[in-house]
Amino acid sequence: MRVVVLGAGLLGVASAYYLQQLGHEVTVVDRHATPAAKARGRVDAGVAAATTRLLQQSAARRAARAKWAGLYVGLRRRFARLLDGAIGAPPKSRPIEHLVRLGTYSRESARALRDEAGVPPRARNAGLLSFYTDATAFDARKARASHWRALGCEERLLSADEALRIEPALEAARSALAGATYVPDDLARDPAQFAASLVFLCRAAGVRFLTQHTVLSLKERAGRIEHVEFLDADGQHGVLRGEAYVLALGIGSVTHAEKLKIAMPLRFLREYIATMPIKDPSRAPRVMLRDKQGKLRIRRIETPAGDRLQVSGSVRASLDEHGEPDSDRFDAMLRRIETLLPEVADTERASLETAVHAVSRSGLPMIGKTRLRNLFLNTAPGAQGWINACGAGKSIARIVSGLRPEVAFAFRGA
Repeated sequence: MRVVVLGAGLLGVASAYYLQQLGHEVTVVDRHATPAAKARGRVDAGVAAATTRLLQQSAARRAARAKWAGLYVGLRRRFARLLDGAIGAPPKSRPIEHLVRLGTYSRESARALRDEAGVPPRARNAGLLSFYTDATAFDARKARASHWRALGCEERLLSADEALRIEPALEAARSALAGATYVPDDLARDPAQFAASLVFLCRAAGVRFLTQHTVLSLKERAGRIEHVEFLDADGQHGVLRGEAYVLALGIGSVTHAEKLKIAMPLRFLREYIATMPIKDPSRAPRVMLRDKQGKLRIRRIETPAGDRLQVSGSVRASLDEHGEPDSDRFDAMLRRIETLLPEVADTERASLETAVHAVSRSGLPMIGKTRLRNLFLNTAPGAQGWINACGAGKSIARIVSGLRPEVAFAFRGA
């Protein structure tokens, strides 16, 4: 079957690889000059700005509908939910349980791919350590441990002393540490090398990439997608036809879904990112850290100017607009880092930036069928939608092929 994958992010590339493995003829269309551009650090500022404008336009459209057609929109949404009930039904269990299962399945799939591609595991920055400075919160996590293990969660529970043996950088915060959880092999820590290997495997398997091609529209006819219209690198219009289509454009999927009357309920997050020079490399974190109480992600990154410490956190955009100013949020982040990791990074020289992301209201990636018989979704708008790329890609390939997915998840149309 000829399958067209719209979007060459990690989700699209993974979808293409597994579709090709199941015997399909796959073409991937993307506006960037190279597949998996974001994961490989090859997205230019102009494209990033265009993505931000897209988010703002989507938010403006929603605000306008709410202001001028609130009653109509409410009725339409209720009717759409009824029509979409069998397609995009909400999960029957808590979203976190679905994410745990998908995460486990994705890691297993990624390890198999990594072995196939011959990518050696990296010793540095291996693993994800989530630490707690609130004893009550850590006790609650311990109480759920057996349930998470039954779902396939690979996180290990650690005492404060065990956490420090894995990450000595937290020694200054020893008195505040209640405990931690640890995943030894966090494949998402550095997606660039893995993305390059996955693209190589796709090309070797015969996947065709149409880069610098911008998807303009998906044309529907008789309950199916008839063709896709695009603009190539020379500004020429073109048409692409397939027997099935996978929409994997991230936030770009929203505009096309709205035009096709496919429900994609979203909420918006504002991410705050602080990147700062490392004063003492010997005291800097060796693994990726997640501060559960401070709601921060902390990692050591490599840049042309040397190693940096990058700290990020997100809040709901709607709340942030009328709440704490950006400067106050950054100040709070930097104070937290100075408390947890004193003298590790030069917070006075931190570069500060913000980004807006859209995520699904349920918090789950949107994977599965739509009301159009030959259109499928594999999209996870948000800052880290690529984390479950292999599990999502393998699952959508099976769904497109008429096979049952191998993992229990809230797939659309399941």
